[in-house]
Amino acid sequence: MYSFGFVMDQQVGLRTHALNVERAVGSDGSIRATWVPVCYDSGQGWLKQFPCIPASLRGTLMGAEEIRRGLRQAEELQAVLWATWAAKCVPDLVGRTPAFLVMDMTPVQMEAMGQQYGYTRARARFFGSWKRRATERLYRQAVHLFPWSDWVAASLRDDYGVPPEKITVVSPGVDLELYRPDPLEQSDKPVVRLLFVGGDFARKGGGLLLRWARETRLPVRWELHLVTRDNLPAEPGVIVHRNIVNNSPELVRLYQQSDLFVLPTLADCYSLVSLEAMASGVPVVTSRLGGIPEIVEDGVTGYLSDPGDYPALAQQLDRLVTDAELRRAMGKAARERACLRFDSRANVERILRAMKRAVPESLADTGGELASRRGGE
Repeated sequence: MYSFGFVMDQQVGLRTHALNVERAVGSDGSIRATWVPVCYDSGQGWLKQFPCIPASLRGTLMGAEEIRRGLRQAEELQAVLWATWAAKCVPDLVGRTPAFLVMDMTPVQMEAMGQQYGYTRARARFFGSWKRRATERLYRQAVHLFPWSDWVAASLRDDYGVPPEKITVVSPGVDLELYRPDPLEQSDKPVVRLLFVGGDFARKGGGLLLRWARETRLPVRWELHLVTRDNLPAEPGVIVHRNIVNNSPELVRLYQQSDLFVLPTLADCYSLVSLEAMASGVPVVTSRLGGIPEIVEDGVTGYLSDPGDYPALAQQLDRLVTDAELRRAMGKAARERACLRFDSRANVERILRAMKRAVPESLADTGGELASRRGGE
């Protein structure tokens, strides 16, 4: 029996990743898991006494406090999987147990897209030097790093000097049992349904999509379905869905009922929602950004365009909305690609095997005895 910790960010798409990891770990009877969710919103004690602390710093401190509180009772862990930006704030805890890191981007890559993420130049000047040192220390401490994409792996090597042998690219993948085509949801539809899923509507390019909805003059009937946390006014042909959570039946059904998924994002590192659409047999139109070109095969499973290139986006949407055969062919290729490369359970198991290899057999046996004793208490 192995005793592993899982420190997982719970915000937006990372919540989906955490759910997929939980499902994979839950099916592995050889692991006793300690889960530490990092939400960045449950600060207590001394943090409440200093309301003048900047929001970004307050969130980081809250995350670190959640981690310390969550790991306080976990003294017997043999390895920990860190999937949180807050890991660099608790180097003592990272260094205490063999650490494995999962990341969707590096700080250097985040800063390159800083404006879209609210990362101002003033913040970069104030925190930049500390963040650089803390990040380099974190990467040195880690036993192994699992970036989501080759794009991130290149930054780890080139920007931070991480040895290639410490890096293995593993996509977070998608739950192929949950997200899959349903022919019944596609039958007898009088309109072409486009779907957008993005909490941060502006950064995800929602404005470009609304512009298309207002300007297109296609003879084909269509509906644009928007899943977002932002408040949007009602418009003809636009349906807004709110309070839909990750991996929910409602979200799965929206993918299955859709003919085309659109995410004209202006700043991104990866796209779990594009993976969910592909697994559901839906072609994807999105931006050529970060690790996204490693997901969507341009012209095969969907289309890519440069961020903010509205003419290219509009041309791609017009073509797919009016060509049902092309949509079906791309959707079929998308599902096949998802099954071949982006099975979340298989990908998580690759990480778990690496964690197990880091635990001597004698310690793994001890973990089993410890779990047995605790189960009998």
